[in-house]
Amino acid sequence: MWGSNLLHPQFIPHYYDENPMVFYKPLIAIQQWNMLAGQIVSILLLTANIFLLMRTNSAIRLIEKRSILYILLYIMFSSCLQDFRQLNPMQPALFFIILALVSLFKMYKNERELRTIFECGLFFSIATLFYAPAIYLSLLTFLGLAILVSFYWRQWLAAIIGILAPFALVFALAFCFDLLPQQIATWKANLLTVHTDLTLTLVPTIYSCFLAFLFVISAIYALTGGLKKVSIRKYYLIFILFLTIILCTAFLIQYVSYDILFFGLLPVAIYISNYMVNIRRPIIAEILFMLIITFLILVHVFPNVPVSLEFLHS
Repeated sequence: MWGSNLLHPQFIPHYYDENPMVFYKPLIAIQQWNMLAGQIVSILLLTANIFLLMRTNSAIRLIEKRSILYILLYIMFSSCLQDFRQLNPMQPALFFIILALVSLFKMYKNERELRTIFECGLFFSIATLFYAPAIYLSLLTFLGLAILVSFYWRQWLAAIIGILAPFALVFALAFCFDLLPQQIATWKANLLTVHTDLTLTLVPTIYSCFLAFLFVISAIYALTGGLKKVSIRKYYLIFILFLTIILCTAFLIQYVSYDILFFGLLPVAIYISNYMVNIRRPIIAEILFMLIITFLILVHVFPNVPVSLEFLHS
């Protein structure tokens, strides 16, 4: 799926490449030095996320039956668009978002724990230093607290301190090295500028609609009796809130580009995997998997067909 990028390296720059966040700068410098090296770094980041997902599922067992289907789906979904296959700040940001989610899950019935929720806010904040719009996802810290434990003001304060600490450090260092105006300009370029970089084409759009339909079925299955453990049901509810925040920021905030939808691939892959692994008729799961692969092939073969189909009239 990444073969064409390795054999014929190509890079389409976006706003986050032209005004990189502080932690993304070293990565984009590699891309500017050598396109192939940048592509290899992108694949290494994807691999790191895969191993982290496997370790997370082994520890928490989000999918009760042993399966690597969620890994396969995550890889296939990540390869759907060129913007996601090339080096981008979403991959390293996702690594810390997964760590934040794991910390949040550990808060279940942990009524007085402070360090874990501090780490959750900290990881969300670090993700923002790679990809600025990830700052909206930090809202999940407080929504998760409300779901997993009863209200304890010190936990909320610890979460706020965790979120603000990296920002305070970055701006303090920028001030000390006379880089504060440049740092402020970078944040404005990433958070307060309208971006329309992600171009929707026909086959990926149809594929997305199919996955959305499959996700709705999987969510209904999971939240209406498909999950036995109370803790896992709460974790899946947090994934729903996670996806809701992503969709709301993508479609309601004009300064957020559609590329933030990349983070939504994670809950979608987990929900669909849980449904396909636990479905009573294995043949249905096999048919769905073949449909996903078929759509994936079509996406790679016909990536640039316009949505309007005006090309048919020409």
